[in-house]
This record gives sequence, C-alpha cells and structure tokens, in this order.
Amino acid sequence: MSFFKDFKDDLSEEVKSLYGDDIEKEAEEDKDEDLMVNTLDDPELAKMAESLKKEVEESPISDKLDAELNSKTEDKEMNAEPAEEKDSEVTQEADTEEIADETAVITEGLTVKGDLDSIGSIDLFGSVDGNITCRGKLTVSGSIFGSSKANEVFANNAQIEGDIEAKGSVKIGQGTVIVGNISATSAVIAGAVKGDIDVHGPVIVDSSAIVVGDIKSKTVQINNGATIDGRCSQCYADVNTDSIFNLKNKKSSK
Repeated sequence: MSFFKDFKDDLSEEVKSLYGDDIEKEAEEDKDEDLMVNTLDDPELAKMAESLKKEVEESPISDKLDAELNSKTEDKEMNAEPAEEKDSEVTQEADTEEIADETAVITEGLTVKGDLDSIGSIDLFGSVDGNITCRGKLTVSGSIFGSSKANEVFANNAQIEGDIEAKGSVKIGQGTVIVGNISATSAVIAGAVKGDIDVHGPVIVDSSAIVVGDIKSKTVQINNGATIDGRCSQCYADVNTDSIFNLKNKKSSK
C-alpha cells in the first residue's frame, strides 16, 4: 500500500510541476465564479440591486430617454405620411388621365356660353362661346368661339375662332373655316385655315385647302389646287439639310 501511495504522491508532484500554474489559476477562477454566484444569491445584495433598478427607472434621465425615443418614432411616422399621400396623389392623377367611354352632345339649337370640360368625347352641332377641353375626340359641325384642346379633333362644315391643340390628329374637312393656330401630331387640311400649323408628324394639304400662315411639319404633301400663303418648313424632318449643303460647298471650293 505504501508503494502505491508513494507512486501517487510522486505522480501528483510531477503533474503539479508541469501544470502547476495553470491548475492554480483555473482553481482561482472557479473559486471566483463560485463566489460571484454565491454573492448573487445573497438576499441583501439582491435587495440593493432591486432598489437601484427602481431608482434608475424613476430618474429624470430615464424619462428624457423615453421622450426622445417617442419623439423619434413620431417623426418617422410623420415622414412616412407624406409618402403615402404622394402615392395616393399619383394614383389619382393616373386615374384622371383615363378617357371615359361617354360622349356629350351639343345639339344644333343649343348655345352654350362658358367653358366646357369633359373626361370623354364631345359631339358639337350647336354653338359654344368659350374654351373646350376634352380627353376624348372633339367632333365639330357647329361653331366655337374659344380655344379647343382634345385628344383628336375633327371639324366638318364648322366655324372655329380660336387655337386648336390635339395630342393626336387634326382633320379639317371641306366647308370649315378656322381662324387660329393648329398644333397636333398629324393633320389633314381640306378647309380654310388662317393661322400657323405646327405638326410634329405628317401634314396633308388637300386640293380644296386654303392656308394663310406658316406650316411646320416632319413631312408635307400638297395636292394640286391647294392655296398656301406662307412658308412651309420641314423642321421636324430627320434629314440634316445644313450638313448636305455644307458638304457641297466644300466640294465646289476644291
């Protein structure tokens, strides 16, 4: 028995000589941890921690932090509201651009004094003394004394004193007299127009047309018999005439 005891003592001495410092440090750390755990279980310390927590919650600094957090939350909500309102405004504007599937009719014996605004189309056989705005097609066989804005304009045997503006095409039939400027994406003129014609697309001047004013277009077709008192300019054409003639001048100079 003494042999084994001596062997055990020698082995422990060897282990201690090799890892003595580490073992002692680990033992001290374990002791400290046990001490920390035991101190938390102390009722007096727990009571002190509870009272300290209560004092922190009731302090003015805590109230100030809560107020700042609430104000930041309210600011974020206020900043988010205009975005929602903006989205709703965009939706409303998109809805207002739609063309209604309806046509208002101004009969031949009806005279309207004032402006007209329609989200659909208008068929006008009577007389309107005012401006007309419609998102659909404006068909005129009566008289208008004011400017007209529409998606398309078709006038036949009509009398119009005022400018005409269309997002699409404008067609002026025979027997129509217009005193005012015309702007559109395409136009067919078979009546009489006193004013400038500004069209970003093609213009067809029929043989029965009488135009007193300048024509600006991408392309122009003038049928035999048409009367034009003004200048025709294809300023919206894809051809760069300046570069062509400058090239010719350079060749001639050589």
